[in-house]
Amino acid sequence: MKKIIILLFFIPLVVFAQESVSELELKLHSTTGNEKVDIMNKLSSQFLYDDLNKSLNFAQQALNFALLQHYKFGEGNALENLGNCYEMRLEYRDAISYFKQARDAYLLAKKPSAIANILNYLGIVYESINDYTQAMGYYKQSYDTYTEIQDVAGMAILLTNIGSVYETLGKYDKALEYYLRSMSKYEQINDKEGIASSLNNIGNVYQVLSNLDEALEFLQQARDMYKSIGDSVGVAMTVHNIGIIYHDMGEFEKALEYYFQSMQTDIDRDDKMGIAASYNNIAIIYDEMNELDKSLDYYKRALALSEMIIDNFSIANTMNNMGYLYLKMNELENAYTHFNEALKIAEDIGAQELIKESYDGLFQYYQKQKNFQKSLEFYERSENIKDSLFSINTQKQIAKLQLQYDLESKEREIRLLQKDNEINKLQLNKQKNLRYFFFAVLIFLVLMILLIYYAYITKIRMTKNLLKEIEERAKIEEKLKLSLKEKNVMLKEIHHRVKNNIQIISSLLHLQSQHITDEKSLQVFQDSQDRIRSMALIHEKLYRSSDFSSIDFSEYVQDLINNLHQPELDNIKISIDVQNVVMDINRAIPCGLIINELVTNTFKHAFPDGQEGKIEITMNIHEKESFILVVSDNGIGIPEEIDFRATDSLGLQLVTGLVRQLQGNVDVDRSTGTKFTIIF
Repeated sequence: MKKIIILLFFIPLVVFAQESVSELELKLHSTTGNEKVDIMNKLSSQFLYDDLNKSLNFAQQALNFALLQHYKFGEGNALENLGNCYEMRLEYRDAISYFKQARDAYLLAKKPSAIANILNYLGIVYESINDYTQAMGYYKQSYDTYTEIQDVAGMAILLTNIGSVYETLGKYDKALEYYLRSMSKYEQINDKEGIASSLNNIGNVYQVLSNLDEALEFLQQARDMYKSIGDSVGVAMTVHNIGIIYHDMGEFEKALEYYFQSMQTDIDRDDKMGIAASYNNIAIIYDEMNELDKSLDYYKRALALSEMIIDNFSIANTMNNMGYLYLKMNELENAYTHFNEALKIAEDIGAQELIKESYDGLFQYYQKQKNFQKSLEFYERSENIKDSLFSINTQKQIAKLQLQYDLESKEREIRLLQKDNEINKLQLNKQKNLRYFFFAVLIFLVLMILLIYYAYITKIRMTKNLLKEIEERAKIEEKLKLSLKEKNVMLKEIHHRVKNNIQIISSLLHLQSQHITDEKSLQVFQDSQDRIRSMALIHEKLYRSSDFSSIDFSEYVQDLINNLHQPELDNIKISIDVQNVVMDINRAIPCGLIINELVTNTFKHAFPDGQEGKIEITMNIHEKESFILVVSDNGIGIPEEIDFRATDSLGLQLVTGLVRQLQGNVDVDRSTGTKFTIIF
């Protein structure tokens, strides 16, 4: 069965600047401080769709100025604009990185509305790369934040985007629920564009469920509302989807008319996704009209555009459709290749409906090849996955059961009437009807005995199968437990050996340092020993722990400080406040090295000539996956002319590099001594 492509509306919630570009550029030269950062960010937003390079340049300038001003909101806005630029360039991984940094900056600036908006952006990017689990997680976080600040427009947008994910995953009942909730929110604030987008999306769900009259009614309402507000893009989208309805009704010429009308608007706007959708659906109609060469040509156009914009869902869908077309053209190897490629992509993105389409296609392919064993295998796979889909088959089955129930009720009424007639006949001819009665009872008893016997045999067979399955599962569970135990022992031994090897390296450095007379060289060796020892401590903690994935970071920091080459003076006090922090090894090692470098640097430079002072180390969890590490002292401080991000000091170079490895941000406060704040 070939899958047509419907057009959905999910919304990024972009807020554009109100002033013109010329006004903003004029203001830029006459302002300073935070206001200058805000104007640069507004210019970046203005140029996003017109001149991407200018937008990127203004965003980078805004970020640099915001960092100099310690202006967290401006920093977050600049990072958000950088993320938007990279998303427009389809460089999604870079976009995600900038959006996450923007989120952290907004958290520190305490701007919940901006946080909710950036979480929505993250959801959209993850949906663009078909990571629906991450997309759903960020959408729900954004929705919760909008709910907390009672932003109805934001809540409506997020309900739409969540519905879009559910529809993509084939969970139509959930999609319909969220689209209806979204429309209710839009109606509260009289947002006609939002209402129209919800009507379009609801119509699409009804189309998938084959409720075509309902679908056509919702889509026509959406089209009329888009026309009333002069939204040509919305009109093109709904016209496309109305074409799908006429296609499902078998009115092919009318469907083609709507598809070509929608496609022309998409071509004018260079909307490659919309053009690809039209190509796919036009190809399906030509296939059903048995114009196979035209159909294949449009499928190839759709596939080329989908690959250009890396739309994996559309790629898999079009490949499935081409596979069915090649089956029809009896080009079996081409069909097999396309079904297999579609299946791989569908499995990667978790699109259950497309996986089922691939299974059905491979089932037909192997039937044509007379390979009935493989054909049966893919038929069973298709049947298994069908149960997890809320689809048209479910609705038809419910209707069928309802019809069957009604028929049985009528049959029971008929039988009761027949029994009344039989009683009347028995009164007229008792002997004759008595003979029929005994004969009917005999047949009934035989049937009952057969049914009971069949139920008994079935129960025995099911019991045997169940016992066999329980026994097999017990064996598998035992093997898994044994394997897990072996792996735990092996992992413990690995951590032990790594710790020992690192300690050997540390000892070699210590022995070598005893033969060094030059103070600088000796200090280099001691610093290296401290760095190695900080890594060895991690593996020692993991070796002694029952959990090999994470360590108690509070205990680790205390041991790390105790093992440093501290100066033999009582003038420096160290305060450690790291409570209830558990960290995985991938974060713990670079974080330990950062603490090692910053504390060692403080020992060397912060308190000259025996000056008394204090070093404070604190760490707390800002949110579920965000840590804030602060290392501060009340010493003489780092001179203002030194840029810690571009210094010759190996220690500070290591700190900067390790913060990047943690995908975090580092900031320095020199107002009273030195205070490093690291968020990751």
